[in-house]
Amino acid sequence: MSEFFNVMSPLPAIDLLTGTVSLVGTERVKTENSLGRVLANSEYSDEELPRFDRSSMDGYSVRSSDTYGASDSLPAYLEMVGEIPMGQKARVSLSGGEAAIAYTGGMLAEGADAVVMIEHTKISPSGLLEVYRPVATGENVIMAGEDFRRGDLLAESGVTINHVQLGALLAVGKSHVVVRKRMKVSVISSGDELVGPDDEVTEGLVRDVNLYTIAALVKKMRATPILFPRVRDDFDQLLEVGRQALFESDVVIFTAGSSVSSRDLTSKVVNQLGEPGVLVHGLSVKPGKPTILGIAAGKLVIGLPGNPVSAVTIFNMVAIPIIKYVSGSTILTGDNSISAILDSDLHSSSGRTDYVRVKLDQPEEEIVASPVYGKSNLISTILASDGYIEIRAETTGLYKGALVKVHLDPIG
Repeated sequence: MSEFFNVMSPLPAIDLLTGTVSLVGTERVKTENSLGRVLANSEYSDEELPRFDRSSMDGYSVRSSDTYGASDSLPAYLEMVGEIPMGQKARVSLSGGEAAIAYTGGMLAEGADAVVMIEHTKISPSGLLEVYRPVATGENVIMAGEDFRRGDLLAESGVTINHVQLGALLAVGKSHVVVRKRMKVSVISSGDELVGPDDEVTEGLVRDVNLYTIAALVKKMRATPILFPRVRDDFDQLLEVGRQALFESDVVIFTAGSSVSSRDLTSKVVNQLGEPGVLVHGLSVKPGKPTILGIAAGKLVIGLPGNPVSAVTIFNMVAIPIIKYVSGSTILTGDNSISAILDSDLHSSSGRTDYVRVKLDQPEEEIVASPVYGKSNLISTILASDGYIEIRAETTGLYKGALVKVHLDPIG
């Protein structure tokens, strides 16, 4: 029977792997197609934005000094001398006591330093512009370079490009960006007892769950899962599939085969796939102790527990941060959590991190977290809960009434 060795707590294990594993390569893509991709290089503005003084309101280009003292009872009177159509260069120049029509986003007349809102004006019967509110220099104007100046940082390397960053990059003419390649993650499920969802289940057999739940979680990370056919508990078969997966993907995930038993093949396979092999065999957590983390040929290899609940828990807490690192992301963890009040005492063993499933309710103003009790390998505990709380290794539990952070299960 094999034994656990190099058992670690989650955070040191994550640090160890992220300090050793290689990142995926890069490619150049159109910025318009870069949403959700990890930026490989920091991007800086090569130009000013806007490139000219722009009106932020529909109204009139004016010299602010011509409006000083204007009020409802004593408006300022300005002579209309033209307009600046949208998308055209200003060909109107103001002298003292003059105004020109301005449109939101359009240029100001030459000589203007402010825009008075159309709501604060009226055209008199004689055609003069009556201004009822004074404006200060720069009021209702976006000055040239006010948004971005040359050399301003637009997005740092390692960020996942969102719609705002995409818009900013395009606004300054960044039509292409260099991003990390979209990761390919192989998922391999092994076990003599496993059958497919459509297969008949006889005594001693169970339907494979991990292959599909882990692949779904991989998709949520914007990575491409590669699902391999189920493998029997045979070293040669598992090694052959593992080598193929290592060749085809950036990350290899095994499910099952990592428990302490005579059928523990995952660690042996990982050590045969390449150096340095297994780095962590066992995490000081519950559920999820029989976890394997390793590196082969510079690529991340993960052995998840066969227990579906443990597999999902370890993937969320440990695998995701390491996989994000491999993707080139500098944001390894997300705060998809909510605060709640614990409605009962929870006991834990010191020296071990416990993940406890909870159900959320809001009977009054406060959100309440109720532990979902059940054996750790029951899929029903996930269905009956909204997330989980973490009881750290240095504590022996949590008391009723404690404010806890609930890590929410992903939706959709």
